[in-house]
Amino acid sequence: MDTLKLLTQLVRTPSISGQEETIAGKIKDYLSAAGVDRAWIDNVGNVVAKVSGGGGGILLLEGHMDTVGVGDLSSWHVDPFSAKIIDKKLYGRGAADMKGGIASQITAVSKVRELDIDVYIIYTVLEEESEGIAFRYGLNEALRDKLPNSVVTGEATQLNLGLGHRGRAVIKVYLHGVTSHAALPNEGINSLVASAKLVNKVGEKVGNLPSNSLLGGETLVPTEIECSPKGLPQTPDLCVVTFDYRALPGRDLPEMMLVIEDVLKELLGSKECVSYHAEVSKIRFKSWRGFISEVEQFFPGWINNSEATIKELLSSLRPVYNYASRYYWRFGTDLTYTSGILGLPGYGLGPGSERVAHTPDEYVGIDEVVKAVDEYVALIKVFNKVLPKGFGRK
Repeated sequence: MDTLKLLTQLVRTPSISGQEETIAGKIKDYLSAAGVDRAWIDNVGNVVAKVSGGGGGILLLEGHMDTVGVGDLSSWHVDPFSAKIIDKKLYGRGAADMKGGIASQITAVSKVRELDIDVYIIYTVLEEESEGIAFRYGLNEALRDKLPNSVVTGEATQLNLGLGHRGRAVIKVYLHGVTSHAALPNEGINSLVASAKLVNKVGEKVGNLPSNSLLGGETLVPTEIECSPKGLPQTPDLCVVTFDYRALPGRDLPEMMLVIEDVLKELLGSKECVSYHAEVSKIRFKSWRGFISEVEQFFPGWINNSEATIKELLSSLRPVYNYASRYYWRFGTDLTYTSGILGLPGYGLGPGSERVAHTPDEYVGIDEVVKAVDEYVALIKVFNKVLPKGFGRK
């Protein structure tokens, strides 16, 4: 299987969240060509495949097919769906996040035979909107009452071994005031002014959020303010401020709300708002197959501490990539479900850098994609050896 040709076809196929139908059909065909025993598309729209081995354990390879949009085309120097190669870098939306990882996984599967373990593959939809949600449905349908012993995602790690990331929560704060004519601002309580103060005061407190040596510090940033009424010479009596909170593993929602609620109490006490409430946002999504779900946007973080398996994997990767080391993402992945909620050992291995994900001129190095294939072959062989012995389980 030609990895570069496969990657080129994937990048040239637009697959924005909710619009993955075309690429799902192609990936299903590519998996069949790679020699899997069965490949299918589930009720949600995920692509699922199985390589039957000796039943000595279950390794699950994972990735997501969807991408974010391209944004302002004038910011791109290449066509985002051209898969153009410049200086050994293949450019295009999804190249690093994460079609390079999918191409390397599929090619590696085509090279591995006579396994003592079963290998499942799930490529999900809608990960960019709600990581782990479509994965949960795909996993439950594919394995029924079983769980994998270990899960490996193809998210970008620059060929290193991914071992954890922070969790994510989307928090909405509703600030209520009293509307007035814009010419008479002192007659009302402007919820937009209160929102600005909320953002500024929260920003002053984020330096005191927890941190650790592996995942770094927690972050809490505003991402949106919506006010009403608007468009008239009238001060708003309601503003909704949205925050993105990246939290360390083990942190629960009440703990995460404390910083915001402390500021809100100050605003209420100084009569800069009439009332407020804060909640974790819910999102309703619809997959290309018509599957509809509403979920709370709280996605736990995780860290893999399976030392024996980690050391074995790193030893197997270094002959392919001398600098292979432990890696911890700044962003989130679908493994928030299998590792953050179910507690299964999770790993990551993919070409490319997360720093170019979602940016104009996203790219992945073609040499990295080729090396990732060999790394995946080595990784599958390690799991084929250790899973029947009980390694990889918590």
